[in-house]
Amino acid sequence: MIKNTKTFGIIMLILSVISLIMISGCGQNIVYKIPGTKYTPGTYEPVSIELGKEVNTKQFKTNEELLNFIKDNSARGDYYGGYRGGVLMETMVKAAAAPSADIAAGPEATQTAPTDYSKTNVQVENVDEADIIKTDGNYIYTITDNVLYIIKAYPGEDAVVVSTIKFDNSPASLFIDGDNLAVFGSFYNIEHFKTLDFRPRSGMTFLNIYNIKDKANPELIKDYKFEGNYFRGRMTGDYAYILTSTTPEYRIDPRPIIFEGTVKRAIPIDHIHYYDIPYQNPVFVNIHAINMKDPSEAINSEAIAVESSQNLYMSEKNIYVTYTEYIDEYELQKQVTMEILEPKLSDADKALIEKIKLTDNDVLSKYEKEAKIYQVYENIIAGMTQDEQDNLQDQAEEKLKKKLEEYKYFEFTVINKVGVDDGKITPSANGKVPGHIMNQFSLDEKDNVLRIATTVSQRWSRFGSQSTKSTNGVYTLDSDLNVLDQLEGLAEDEQIYSTRFIDNRLYMVTFKQVDPFFVIDLSDEKDIKELGKLKIPGFSRYMHPYDEDVIIGIGQDATETGRTKGLKISLFDVSDVNNPKEIAKYVTEERYAQSTALYEHKAFLFSKEKNLLVIPAYNYDYEHKSDNYNGAFVFEIKKDSITLRGLIDHSEGKTEQYWQPSVERSLYIEELLYTKSPNLLRINKISDLSKVKNVELKYTSTTIPIY
Repeated sequence: MIKNTKTFGIIMLILSVISLIMISGCGQNIVYKIPGTKYTPGTYEPVSIELGKEVNTKQFKTNEELLNFIKDNSARGDYYGGYRGGVLMETMVKAAAAPSADIAAGPEATQTAPTDYSKTNVQVENVDEADIIKTDGNYIYTITDNVLYIIKAYPGEDAVVVSTIKFDNSPASLFIDGDNLAVFGSFYNIEHFKTLDFRPRSGMTFLNIYNIKDKANPELIKDYKFEGNYFRGRMTGDYAYILTSTTPEYRIDPRPIIFEGTVKRAIPIDHIHYYDIPYQNPVFVNIHAINMKDPSEAINSEAIAVESSQNLYMSEKNIYVTYTEYIDEYELQKQVTMEILEPKLSDADKALIEKIKLTDNDVLSKYEKEAKIYQVYENIIAGMTQDEQDNLQDQAEEKLKKKLEEYKYFEFTVINKVGVDDGKITPSANGKVPGHIMNQFSLDEKDNVLRIATTVSQRWSRFGSQSTKSTNGVYTLDSDLNVLDQLEGLAEDEQIYSTRFIDNRLYMVTFKQVDPFFVIDLSDEKDIKELGKLKIPGFSRYMHPYDEDVIIGIGQDATETGRTKGLKISLFDVSDVNNPKEIAKYVTEERYAQSTALYEHKAFLFSKEKNLLVIPAYNYDYEHKSDNYNGAFVFEIKKDSITLRGLIDHSEGKTEQYWQPSVERSLYIEELLYTKSPNLLRINKISDLSKVKNVELKYTSTTIPIY
């Protein structure tokens, strides 16, 4: 036990300073009562972690109920939100150049589109993911900056940009479905909303749907603006699901707003959901379902109150939104200190605390109330003798140690489950597991069972015995997000670098100095088992199935001490699950070689039938500039070998940041390979990589030819 009174005094001083900062912040945010509203006493309930508590999904019934929820659960002094970026003006559709006479770009086109073409590399079969490029096998649709290009792509020698759409906002992704094209992203023109008497509170997201039967003249048929920052986009069946995130503001209607053209409406109150869990500072994740086959159908929108929205995984039937929740040791110290001092509160102290709790929430947020209440206890400490403070320190540390023993973990992944079915959206469950996830590939659903892999970070404590090393775990959860089984304590002092769930197995890579490649058995959701593991230098950031017996891993090579070397692609044989083997690998000679495919799976192109693997590749070495390159690596890949065939150079299409990769995506149509950088679409033959054609992606508002 620490006997240094300075330690306790310093900690109390720090907490006191933090409290004063919180309160001073309150003074800067002058709050005005809404005219005509009645004064209502405030509410206050401290946040407490109830481990194992059953969680229910609820929905609001009245606007007043929603307002009170926001006021009661707003923790920060700036809880009333504010404009974080607004939105747009009308888009302009212009033909960049007239199509060549021998290209049928209009509605009269009768040419049969190729059937052998690649689609976006997605995590879940039948669940498309929004991306910056799509193809229907005949045309390519892609975004660069604020311009959408529609390109007649096949045959390659006749490829040409047939039309462009320039946006006065920031398009981020797109979907295509037959003759309908959806483009969506962030919207920033606040002047547009002044004409509508509307102030965006949490950014705006636009969604434009075009009829592209006539590719040279796309027709805008739907124009939506959704309140909130664009989060993710998924599509299954005929429905696209666009997700935004909003910070509610209770001084005006807190319901998320939707514009269809200039017609404004709010998400209905009974379409806004929450869980009966403690909230520190809730935000809304808004899910909008759009029928891409029939855009005239009214969109369905639902909102769900969460703490944050960091990652999203979607199966064919469910959306899972996750965020990381942390338990703060210093907050626990404040709690135990107040518990010890509570008997010393005078009647005047108790009355003051009650007055603070009942202060109108318009005047003091819960965050600010907590700071003021703790000040009452600090005043008691300040009036103590040195011996009394020493005794308080001893009691507080002893009680804190015991309290820390109640918490095996100090970080959790909170999971919000939302069912989807042909545009119907149904929030259904909330749960949590220890640790944080790497990305969307950390989750998977099979037969109504959610499987998830997490890393529990290393934790330091003032008490040495409470410090822990990082560990990793695998969990299975039922349809109500109750834990069925867990396999914990994997690869101590390392963290997960990549995961891939395939059928009844999980392939997982952790890393610190060497790469443990784990094979986990999930065939019995109530009995998770480790089948085997392989330790090799380096690590894989992304894994992709070659077939049921071979896994492709893409990452970096490393020395035995963990120093990274070059870009590495491995083939792992998992036919003998107890003894996985690395049967082939490719490692670049350049130690600074990188690929965006390490962290963006949509940049990974693979075809087993074509023995084809394509990834963006770039190397920037300041000392040895002759070794630099920027383009796409093309590999011949077989079940037991991987060979670099060559580089599709994109130095002409790179961005101004020469140290960043040029190639964003690649795809194939029949016998042709298409690689796309911001300003260039290159077309090469797959057979020998010979050049077919380069298509420049440069928008111009004039029809005058530029040379």
